[in-house]
Amino acid sequence: MQADNFVLIDHYCEYTQTPVDFIYSLQEYGLIEIKQIESNIYVESHTIVEIERIGRLQNELGINLEGVDALNHLTQKLNQLEHELKLVKNRLKIYEP
Repeated sequence: MQADNFVLIDHYCEYTQTPVDFIYSLQEYGLIEIKQIESNIYVESHTIVEIERIGRLQNELGINLEGVDALNHLTQKLNQLEHELKLVKNRLKIYEP
């Protein structure tokens, strides 16, 4: 594991003025994964985008974490259905003149 791929939660929260409890809540709901390395808690750098997206959903739309979890589930299902539709369309192209 390279340290470049991880962001120290304490530094992120201090820099963005995000409560540390918010990060732990996201982890409890299974929305993000945190890693403990020695005595420090980290998130992978690509997770920052997800943390900020969830924060915006909460602040701008007033959605709680249960709603965010439901929204994530629906989004994943929609992406899966779009992928399946694309596969079916590609298969049907062989029957077109």
